[in-house]
Parts: sequence; C-alpha cells; structure tokens
Amino acid sequence: MKKLIKNASVFDGKHEKLKKNAGIVIENNLVKEIFDGGFSEENFDQIIDAQNKTVIPGLTDAHVHLFFNGTGISDAMRQDENAVRSVRFARDMLLRGFTTVRDAGGVTYGLKKNIDNGYLEGPRILPSNAFISQTSGHGDTRASRAEYRLTDSIYISAALQSKGTVLADGVAEMLRAVREQLFLGASQIKIMAGGGISSAYDPIQTVQFTLEEMKAAVSAAADYGTYVMAHLYTPQSMQRAARAGVKSFEHATMMDEETAKVIAANGIWVTAGPQCGRNWHNELTPESIKRKSAMVKQGEELTTELIHKYNLPILFGTDSFGDPERVDKYQLEDFSFFKKRFGSFKGLVAATGNINELAKLMTYQNPYPEGKIGVLEKGAFADLCIVEDNPVEDLDVLADRNNIKLIMKDGKIYKNIL
Repeated sequence: MKKLIKNASVFDGKHEKLKKNAGIVIENNLVKEIFDGGFSEENFDQIIDAQNKTVIPGLTDAHVHLFFNGTGISDAMRQDENAVRSVRFARDMLLRGFTTVRDAGGVTYGLKKNIDNGYLEGPRILPSNAFISQTSGHGDTRASRAEYRLTDSIYISAALQSKGTVLADGVAEMLRAVREQLFLGASQIKIMAGGGISSAYDPIQTVQFTLEEMKAAVSAAADYGTYVMAHLYTPQSMQRAARAGVKSFEHATMMDEETAKVIAANGIWVTAGPQCGRNWHNELTPESIKRKSAMVKQGEELTTELIHKYNLPILFGTDSFGDPERVDKYQLEDFSFFKKRFGSFKGLVAATGNINELAKLMTYQNPYPEGKIGVLEKGAFADLCIVEDNPVEDLDVLADRNNIKLIMKDGKIYKNIL
C-alpha cells in the first residue's frame, strides 16, 4: 500500500531545522522518500494532509517495565495476571505516540510476539527479558525478610517466581543468567548494578555485582553481538560499570564530575529520566523508600549540569511501571521535565533520533532490522506522529496528548484527529 503525507513540516529526529512544505512517501511499512514542494498525487492509495503541522518520528521510551503493572509496591500478582495487564499497558503507550519502547526488565516475549504479528496493538518492544540482580540486590524483590530461598531458584516470593527478575551470584551464575535471557530473545541485557528506590532491603548506596561479575555479563552479551544496560545511581556503581564495559546507564542521578568524565570517555548512554516525572509516593509507601527517593532527587540538578557540560548522550526514559492509570497520567508529562533539564531540541532528540544510534549496539540482535527507528528518512519505518505546533522549539507540546493529532506505526494509523 502506498501513502502520501503532504503539507508537512518534517523533523527528521536529528536536525533542529524543520523541512517545510514537505511530502513523505510511504510504501507498506517503510519511508521511501521525503521531498520538498509539490508532488503528483496520482497512484497513492491514501493521501494524508498534515495541514502544515509538524511530523516527527514515532516516540521512543527507552526505559519501561511493561510486565510490572500492579497498582502498588506490595501488590503481588501471578505471572498470568501481569501478562494480561501488560496488553493494556502496551496499547496505551502506543496511543500516547510511543511506537517503540525498550523494556528494561520483565516477561515480554508473548506480548512482543503478538504485537509483531498483528494480533495485539502496541509499540515495538526492545526486550531485556528478566533483569539480573545479585542476591540482596535491587532485583531481589522479596517482600519481607521472611521470604527465603527454598532451594536453588525456588523462593517464597511471587515476584521472583514470576521470572521477571533473576538472581545470579558469581561469574558462573551471571554467565548462565545472561545466556538464558539471550535464548529468550533479549535484544540487550539489563543488570542491577546498585541500590534502588522501590526495593525495601538494598540501601541506595550499595554497589552491586563485583567487577568480575559485571565483566562476565558484558562479555557474554558481546559474544552475542549486543550490550549491557545497568540500573545505578551512585558514582561508585557507575565507575565500576564503566570499567566493566556497560554501555547504557539507567537513572545515574547521583553523578559527580569525575564520573561524568568517565562516562564521556567511554561513550556511555545515559537514560536520565525520572521515575515518571515526579513524586509517585502515597500514604502506603514505606518511609524507607521515601527517604531513598529524596536522596536521589537531590543529585538531579548536578547531574543535569554535568550532562550539559560534557555533552553526554541521553535517552528519554520514564521508568514507566506499576499502575497503568498512573503512567497514563505522567508518561507524556515527563517531556516537560526533559524540557526544563535539557531544553526542547535535545529532549526531543533523546526520544527520537538517539534511539537509532543506540540500536547500532544491538547489531544482529536488533529485532527490527528491516528499517530504522527514531528517524524520518529513506529506509526508516513508517512510525510517526503529526503534532500541533513545533516540539523542537517547545517540548511542552508533547506533554498534552491532545496535541498529538495522528499516530502511525508500521504504516498503519492508530489515531487520527486531524
């Protein structure tokens, strides 16, 4: 099927200047041509008038957890319940304009397979499968100290039994855990390299996994042509992960100047997003988690300054997890936070063109090799949004879903209120 989008102002995902009065030719699911000025409208199956609005690449959220979608921290669910709820979670993200997401840990194989074959609606998923944690690490999601290990890999814990997280201690266990996720279809590997906020029993200051364990993860991933992303906050965790060869730092909001220099020297990506933009706690949140959240928040201002000073490459990531209704309210609003921290253009590139560069780290593990993601150019997937005004100049445009007039993924329209 051949489509034409006419009268478009095109942001290509890379350059600040828009291509005005442009046309986009789409054949099946790929962009075949972007041209200036008029074009014969004959021989097209569908013509879409962009009405001089801005056409941008489909958005990418580089850090989500589709599988972890309970209504609260203590809301334990069975694997089948999480899986069913993830169907709605994924579709909602697509209808907010996110045509690609990088899943940072969870059971997503069935969801991804059935989105890709057209049975379900949702974004492209770059899966990590289970995130890998040490015992007593951020991925050791036991709800209390009474939940103990029965035998190897068998726990009194709904979260651990769900297989959304895997515990590994020592080089041999790490190698097996990484290889298992690769067998299950991971496009990249996710490890927990430091303490976290939402877990009750690992202080935020902890450095998790030894250097040898992290190197084993990086080596096993590299042998399969891909890279490791790591959850971490502190300089100690970041510097150890950098020495191990980790290529994507998730959160990293307690950065110091020495660490920023290390990140720059090693070409490491930083997914600098907040946990859905703001304080997500309520009266049921334990005080220990509120304290850890406050510690992380304090480092955000300096981290933002260092990202600018050393021009560190960033990705737009919201850490969307938990109650889908909460995420529905906040995921797009995080663009306003990115605008305040990084400016509109840099924030928009973080959610579009930068994912095309990151995708090169997956090499042959990229599950979508037929086209480019995050950009609008010849050979890109026909994943795009038509939006009101110009988000290159004002990223707040994307914080309001009513400004997103059309959403297309793979050449198919999922929303059109032009």
